[in-house]
Parts: sequence; structure tokens; C-alpha cells
Amino acid sequence: METAPETESNTVGCEPEVQDNERRRLLWLMAEYFRTVGCTDIRARLPGYPPPPVLSGTLEDHRPDFTCRQADAGKTPIILDIVTPTVAGDAASIKRWTLLASAARLYGAELHFVVPRWHTSGEVAPLLRRRLASLDLLPNRIWNV
Repeated sequence: METAPETESNTVGCEPEVQDNERRRLLWLMAEYFRTVGCTDIRARLPGYPPPPVLSGTLEDHRPDFTCRQADAGKTPIILDIVTPTVAGDAASIKRWTLLASAARLYGAELHFVVPRWHTSGEVAPLLRRRLASLDLLPNRIWNV
């Protein structure tokens, strides 16, 4: 994957580690799950893991929350993003999701999203599905964790 030099103007969403505790908790669960099922080249925005590369976009650059290669015959790559209620409703997420979807198409990767199964502000998966559909983005899987 092509990476971008990190400058002050293009580092939105590019920090090597997720700072939000809710997103970090879900990311830990997914990193452990994919490690357990035999995925390789695991990169996560977590301490102790190499961070995924920054993806170069036209308007902004972004670092996926998680990438890996599946244990299938083709070693299919996965690009994964954690979506909490705050992220799902944020207009800035549109650029990020569009870039992740473009990268998934370019690299023959599956695009996965992870949402909390339950949240005090309501279900996140339906909101995420509506927002992705409005962008004509079709994820391979939305995990309810």
C-alpha cells in the first residue's frame, strides 16, 4: 500500500495509536480475534502492534484502524475500521470511509467495520449502514461486538 509522508496538513486520522478508549477496546478484541483465527501481517493502531500504513487520499490521508491478511489460500487482505456512535454521526467520517473503500478495491482487500453491539445512544449498525449506502459503499462485513 502506498503511504504518504506525514506532514501537519495531511495527518487527520493518521495517529499511530487510537486514543479513544471505546474504540481502543473494540480494536483490542478484533486484533485478538484475527490473531486467534490465524491471520498474518496484523497491523493495529494499538500499543505492541506495528501501525497500519497511512493511505494517501486526494483530500486527506488516513490510517486504517486495523489491517491483516486472512488465513485463506489467497491471503486476502482486510482493512478494518472501528465505528462508535460519535464516529458514525461525524460528517468527517465520509472522507475516511471513501478512502478506505477505494484502498480496499485497489488492493483486492475486504472492507470491514466494527460497531458496538449495544450503546446507550442506540444501535450503531443501522446508522452506519444508512450512511454507507448513501455513499454507495458496500462493506464486506459489519461486526457487532
